[in-house]
Amino acid sequence: MKKILIYEDEGVSANSLQRLFGVCMELMPHYSIQRATHRTFFIHGWEDSTSLLIFPGGRDLAYHHKLKGEGNARIRSFVHRGGRFLGVCAGGYYGASEVEFEKGGKLEVCGQRELAFFPGKAIGPAYGPGLFRYENDQGARPASIQWEKGNSLIYFNGGCYFHEAEKFSSTSILARYNDLPDSPAACVFCDFGQGAALLSGIHPEYAPKDPFMYYILNKILT
Repeated sequence: MKKILIYEDEGVSANSLQRLFGVCMELMPHYSIQRATHRTFFIHGWEDSTSLLIFPGGRDLAYHHKLKGEGNARIRSFVHRGGRFLGVCAGGYYGASEVEFEKGGKLEVCGQRELAFFPGKAIGPAYGPGLFRYENDQGARPASIQWEKGNSLIYFNGGCYFHEAEKFSSTSILARYNDLPDSPAACVFCDFGQGAALLSGIHPEYAPKDPFMYYILNKILT
């Protein structure tokens, strides 16, 4: 049976992890849903039976510290050879070439990232600085997004937009923030070698009954 691996390690949000695990169990019953730590990616053979790798919300910088170098190189190789990657919120930031989070603020995290499935910047929080808190949901809100089947309200908490996503030929915009100036990209699909990465600044796992969640999983697995 093919596997879906969900990253569970330092920096991962327990809520995002739990919800993604539950959604995958419900919507993808023909896959074995398993959890992975950073050590998983330094062991040979994990790629052979894995269809999809999911990075939940949390703290992207912690992912970088655990996986920089060989870990990220193995993930890039997995995707380039036909694997699939889904990054949600912090996972979405992590899959971009450059992160720009709370620039100039107390929580600033800015820097290059090694996966670089999206060739540009992931900038956030999309609804502006100074609202997000790691310790609570103070900065959370519903995001109005527009996608191919209409509009949805999806949980947002500190996520990014993908800067000038329309300029990259390898990138397709799957959803836009409907309620932000210029409607920047909220969710992108990035071709990468024989595989692909789907990166999201919003949390569709918080609305599992919304068709957008099912759309995302089917998009990245087909």
